[in-house]
Amino acid sequence: MIIFDTNAFNLVSPDSVKADIIRKIRKSGHQRVAVPWIVLEELAAHMSRHYPAQYSSTLRALEKLRNTVPWELESTLEPIDVERFLGYWRAAYADVFEVIETSGEVALKALAREAMALPPAKRCEKGDHSEGARDVAIWFSVLEFLKDNPDEHVYFVTNNTSDFGDGTVYEYPMDEDVRGLEHRLKRLKDFNDVVTTFTTEVSVESAAAAAEELLRSDVMREQVAQTAVEALDSEAGFPGLGASDTEIVWRTWLAAPDVELLSVKNVRGHEIDQHVWYTADVEWLLYGSAVSDDGESALSVACVWRMRILFSTDEKEESPTILSGAPCVPDAADERCMSIVQRLRQAAERLASRVTGDLAAAQELSASTASAATARLLTSLPKTDLAAISAYQSTIRALAERQTSLDLSELITPQTSAVQAALASMPKVSPTVLSVQQEIAKTIASSHRKFDFSEILTPRTSAVQAALASMPKVSPTVLSVQQEIAKTIAATQPKWDFSSLLAPRMTAVQAALASMPKVTSPRTQQEAEATIASSEKEPLDPAGPTRNAEETDTQQD
Repeated sequence: MIIFDTNAFNLVSPDSVKADIIRKIRKSGHQRVAVPWIVLEELAAHMSRHYPAQYSSTLRALEKLRNTVPWELESTLEPIDVERFLGYWRAAYADVFEVIETSGEVALKALAREAMALPPAKRCEKGDHSEGARDVAIWFSVLEFLKDNPDEHVYFVTNNTSDFGDGTVYEYPMDEDVRGLEHRLKRLKDFNDVVTTFTTEVSVESAAAAAEELLRSDVMREQVAQTAVEALDSEAGFPGLGASDTEIVWRTWLAAPDVELLSVKNVRGHEIDQHVWYTADVEWLLYGSAVSDDGESALSVACVWRMRILFSTDEKEESPTILSGAPCVPDAADERCMSIVQRLRQAAERLASRVTGDLAAAQELSASTASAATARLLTSLPKTDLAAISAYQSTIRALAERQTSLDLSELITPQTSAVQAALASMPKVSPTVLSVQQEIAKTIASSHRKFDFSEILTPRTSAVQAALASMPKVSPTVLSVQQEIAKTIAATQPKWDFSSLLAPRMTAVQAALASMPKVTSPRTQQEAEATIASSEKEPLDPAGPTRNAEETDTQQD
């Protein structure tokens, strides 16, 4: 682990070459590079230290201007926001370094040691007070990391020899702080020591040639296109050129754009643990379909994406790390850039024309296939004989009209003479006649041939889907006519409750059923009418049926 003190990276921009080298070291995985939390705060504070004063100065200048002009000044200044300013620089430096948290215990110990003015804190030369609590917090953060990570070695980068020593001899009480950890702690005095220790710089010519070859490869272009889809997405929008070379605003790509390399500049390479890592300033031309700024339409967009990237020729399958950059409008005066835009635009138009032609041909083929499939479906449907259905319905109506409506409520009490009178008045109806609708339904069902829709309904081809869309709507009544006829028969029949008649103790009911004549099942309308006409009401014998009649009836049931 390489841990930086504030002075070793103070006021260094996160976009600088030094920052790029640290990123290369981290990216290589050879070493971790970090700062304690208090160092991150100091780096952000040093970059923000002029902001409040500059804000106040601008506010005073704006007020002077407002008092000078003879009209109402429309210009305003947003409220000062120091925390926002600090937040920006915290995030920028956190992109360069890993951050080691400073614990509450470390902070308390640092304050206590500063109060005693013990190293690395110290007594101020002027005045009776001490300083250096932040230096103590940095020191304790390094030691805490060593204790929490017994397998790690730490390179502490600082040029503050007056407070932290030269790395060989430590003052009291720092000597006691580091006891037992000396062999795992080494000091580097500045950033150059880091470069010398962990990297070997590659010649500019070699770096430029290797970078040019890699960045022009198809693999790198595909990676940049995919990164553009993932990274370029903002409701605020990005600038670009539309189809007529007018400036437009777009939000995000609809698909991975076409990518062309425009330029590669400022290439630097460093070999780290036998791998070479490069940083470079690169310009890409992107062209494709993007979402408009209102989010309601698609646009053809061309833009230039300028970025500083970190990459390795040894990791060609890995996407480059974008260190900074944003899209901008292509320069209309750049003939090379605009010629590439025109070429990509023409290629997109040819592709769109070819796709449109292929789609039209596919639609014609699908329509023809759909018509043939529809014809096959219609020929496979069973032909329903409407005359037969009419005959069935006539038979049903005749049966319903000739049935006698019976009130069997008094049969619930079989001990009364009313039971015998009711049974005597009942027409002699065969159980087959009572279920004639079931026989008719079975006859219709068995007369229909079975057909298989599985091949037509297989959703694997667009032709089949088109055929199904073009099919006429088949009435469920035609497909299941037997069910409809059964419902019609059931609705025309009187509702009889024979539950009490079937009780085994009601011998009078059994005798009445045994004395009924047996009627043959009617198969046609004429037979059914003859059967109903021959059914006459015959009074039951008051003496009741014989035992033989009961046995005969039981066997028939």
